[in-house]
This record gives sequence, structure tokens and C-alpha cells, in this order.
Amino acid sequence: MADFDEAIRTTLAHEGGGRHTNDPDDRGGETRYGISRRAYPHLDIANLSEQKARDIYRRDYWERIGGDRIHSQAVAALLLDAAVNMGVRTASRLAQVALAVTPADGVIGTATLTAINARCQGDGEGLFVVRYTILRIARYAEICNRDRGQARFLLGWVNRALGRVA
Repeated sequence: MADFDEAIRTTLAHEGGGRHTNDPDDRGGETRYGISRRAYPHLDIANLSEQKARDIYRRDYWERIGGDRIHSQAVAALLLDAAVNMGVRTASRLAQVALAVTPADGVIGTATLTAINARCQGDGEGLFVVRYTILRIARYAEICNRDRGQARFLLGWVNRALGRVA
């Protein structure tokens, strides 16, 4: 089974680590460890500890993608990173589309977990990662086409997605 502590390392790095930011163009607003004021308005973001961020990621992201039940560490880490970056439902729906699981409802349940574990082993793992990455980049392009103000984030998002393929 996949290991949360291993999976979260890269995601925390992608999210800027412990740097506190408040970019006016970032829809999340004030952010630290990737935890945003918009998503967690009750938290003191400026003083958020790494452990508290990890606890949030485990509870609100890892558990919702079924990370502990995914056999492939690479796939679990990929899904966690995407869930943190684009939301659990979107990340889950993209996985379902990549695996042709219907309905692609954005909820990783038994059928999706079965498909992930059956088809994401051996060569199937690499194929899934490539398909998923293409879908992820297409989603980023869709966001930027809908809201040109988000275009300044596109290169970073694409680099983040491609980093998992390399």
C-alpha cells in the first residue's frame, strides 16, 4: 500500500514549503504549506505548522482519494498532488476518465480503487501516469482559457504535472 509520508514530501515542496504567501492573483488567498485561507478560513494561516498542514492533507485529501488503499506509490503520490492542487473531486474525476471508469463522478470509491489497483501495475502504471498528466494539463489550459488572469500560473502548473512523468 502507498505511504502518505512519502507522498506528501513532493506535494509540500510544490506548495512552497513553509513559505507564507498572499498573492492577490491566487484564488486561495493567503497560503502556507499550500493550505489556503479560502479553503480554511478558520485557521491562522500565517502561523500554521507543518504538522498541522500534514494532518489536513491526510484527512481532507489522502483519505478522500483512498491513498492507503492504492497499491502504487507513484499513482497515490500523483493523485495526492493533483488533489491538493486542483481539488479532490477534479483530481478523482481525471483519474476516472484516464481509466475509463464510469460514471466519472469525482468520488474514488470501490470501482475506481479496483481499476487503479488492477491497471496501475507494471507498464500500466506508466501509461496511467502519462494519460493522467495529459488530462491534468488540459484542465490547467481550460482554467486559463476561462480566466486569462490565471495564465501566469500555467507554466508552473505544467511543470508540476510534468515533474511526475520524468
